[in-house]
Amino acid sequence: MQDMAPVFVVGMPRSGTTLLAGLLNAHSCLAIGPETDYFNLVWKPLERQGGLAQWPPIAETLALWFQKPTLRALALPEELLLRYFYQLFREGALSHRLILATVLKYYAATQHKPYWGEKTPNHFMYVPAIKRIFPEAHVIAIVRDPRDVHLSLSQVPWNRGNAFNHALQWREYREVAARYRELYGERFLEVQFEALIQAPGKVLQEITARLGLAFEPQMLERYQQKPLFDPRQEPWKRRAVAPIDPTNRGKWRHTMTPDELAIFVAVCGRHLTALGYEAVSGATLNPLTTLRGLDVRSLGWWMRTKWRLHRYRDPWVARPLTAPACFDDNGGRTPCLGSPS
Repeated sequence: MQDMAPVFVVGMPRSGTTLLAGLLNAHSCLAIGPETDYFNLVWKPLERQGGLAQWPPIAETLALWFQKPTLRALALPEELLLRYFYQLFREGALSHRLILATVLKYYAATQHKPYWGEKTPNHFMYVPAIKRIFPEAHVIAIVRDPRDVHLSLSQVPWNRGNAFNHALQWREYREVAARYRELYGERFLEVQFEALIQAPGKVLQEITARLGLAFEPQMLERYQQKPLFDPRQEPWKRRAVAPIDPTNRGKWRHTMTPDELAIFVAVCGRHLTALGYEAVSGATLNPLTTLRGLDVRSLGWWMRTKWRLHRYRDPWVARPLTAPACFDDNGGRTPCLGSPS
């Protein structure tokens, strides 16, 4: 059986990545497990130490990665995998592609499924690394009205920053996504959360067709049977396994203050309009609202990241972005759109 291209589900936190990944995982042929955070916890630290040139940092990094609670949930044979990776290292054959694919193929086999995918929201900022390592991969990014994202982020214990932080982050996600579309063409797919909850069957048919899978109507029920998270550790995700609620949108209309609305219109206005979101503001922008609770480090990070991406630089390591070969529907390679000159 020919391998299907791997699938990576990404997006701004609290945008619906867990729901989308759960629906895709409900397909009889595709396994998407709990979040691996591979590119943040393994790829980035190793690449910043010189790559896969020395075994001690590789072994230490992988051992720490295996201790991540979501990795423990995969029930991996950790010692066996480390021995296997060490043998490949000695043979000069170890790669990030092989490490992650081996782990997720093993998990897919335990689920009796032939294909694997991965869902980590923050991998959105590692799409260049993903596409360098898996150039054939499908990256599916989900986008949601930023005002509802802000309300949802405000209710989780790990949230940092205020409405201005979240508005800026959402806007930068949109502008980074535009760069990804330019670089990676049709292998970078965007899905709107509101469309997904309004017509889940239709959206899933479009996604599975893009992936080369047959749509299975049972996906709309199976996703509730096996959560991709531990409800005790991440209770804020419980809604992702509840029946899909088409009214779960526009909550900002009833709960957001006029000052907060003004921030989102000022920061995200043209992107709201482009996506069909209503740009409603009940006040003029109040500078004090932008400063109260502001996370300055987040601001600096986004400014630096945007600068790098707009100059075709990788956000994390000192190397240029390249537009890899894309893959057409028949598996053939074709030039990607927008290769940098």
